[in-house]
Amino acid sequence: MSPWYWLAILVVLVLVEIFTVALTTIWFAGGAFAALLTSCFTDNIVLECVLFAVVSLALLFFLRPSVVRRFNKRRAKTNVEAEVGKTVNVIETVDNAAGTGRVTVRGMEWAARSNREEVTFSVGDKATVIRVEGVKLIIDKEE
Repeated sequence: MSPWYWLAILVVLVLVEIFTVALTTIWFAGGAFAALLTSCFTDNIVLECVLFAVVSLALLFFLRPSVVRRFNKRRAKTNVEAEVGKTVNVIETVDNAAGTGRVTVRGMEWAARSNREEVTFSVGDKATVIRVEGVKLIIDKEE
């Protein structure tokens, strides 16, 4: 395959990555680059395609996770994501069976439900936010 084909594929993949910033096509661009270099020295299309696939998948599965982790550290958490792990004050009895429960966290009032059906919280109790489901905080006993 002519090096020009691999160059065209490389350019398209890089442009797609620039416009989407999804950190997905850039790894295939790396595979296209490896195939481009190989096509300059050999005319074996099978070797070029295999190299493209192997390099692309290796970059995707081994390098992408660490790059995504590094970029996500700089991303600011949304208000909801920031509540997970916080300590809350119970201001209305949290009882899943009765469908009641209100808590405050960082000065804001939220509806709350217990992480375990059998566990209830009384007014004044402290708890930890386990997750957020819609507009409700799911809480559990403080550890």
